Amino acid sequence: APIDRLKMLLQVSDGRQRLSLYQGFQKMAAEGGVKTYFRGNGANVLKIAPETALKLTINDRLKNAVCTDVKQITSVERVIAGGLAGGIAQGTVYPLELLRTRLAVAPKGMYNGIFDAAMKTFRQEGPRAFYRGFIPSMCGIFPYAGVDIAVFETIYAKIHDAQENKHVPPSQTFLIGMASSTTAQFVAYPLALIRTRLQAQGMGSAPEKYNGMRDVFFKTLRNEGIVGLYKGVLPNMLKLAPAAGINWVVFEETKLFLGLDTFR
Repeated sequence: APIDRLKMLLQVSDGRQRLSLYQGFQKMAAEGGVKTYFRGNGANVLKIAPETALKLTINDRLKNAVCTDVKQITSVERVIAGGLAGGIAQGTVYPLELLRTRLAVAPKGMYNGIFDAAMKTFRQEGPRAFYRGFIPSMCGIFPYAGVDIAVFETIYAKIHDAQENKHVPPSQTFLIGMASSTTAQFVAYPLALIRTRLQAQGMGSAPEKYNGMRDVFFKTLRNEGIVGLYKGVLPNMLKLAPAAGINWVVFEETKLFLGLDTFR
């Protein structure tokens, strides 16, 4: 959770407010107390379980819809099924995604928990505010989830075949999950940064810096360079890669425990 908050603080620091990793930690420490490192984590916990469960479950269903034989599914079909599943899952819980971002990056004292953030956002900005950054989020989740799932399933299937259809050990599943997530992050990260900047603007009736997705992209590129589109990518990798590995292990081992087909 502290690494996740650090990532978002780095993402919203624009050309006039640049933060290093050290300065980001200093900013959190200056707010005082251990709880400050976990701001936004409650909303993340509420969203991550249903989002992950929906994504992986819907993906298995969509694979049957996009191909005639799941055992002969192509990489392109895996990307399509995974991308659609990721988009549906994130769209379902998106308001929690926005609240998580705002709780993490808002000035200390602006919000007093998830409910307070939701009520203030609704009163000050209206219901549409809960979907700030939705378009770049959907544009980003398709390649992210698609590449993540496609890379994982392709490598998993090859190892499964190489081991003569024996169960793939959890340690190998964990490493495959880390590799697939890292690959996907580099593909989709600029869109995640754009989403976060749009989500964070307008808090507390503050004036808006950006006029949509394209405006964020070009202003970031002009003021901060290509590197600016990858702000916060290092702490994101440190947090996301092992988390994704654990998610895949739990998913595959649960399927095995329930007697479901784990072959891809």
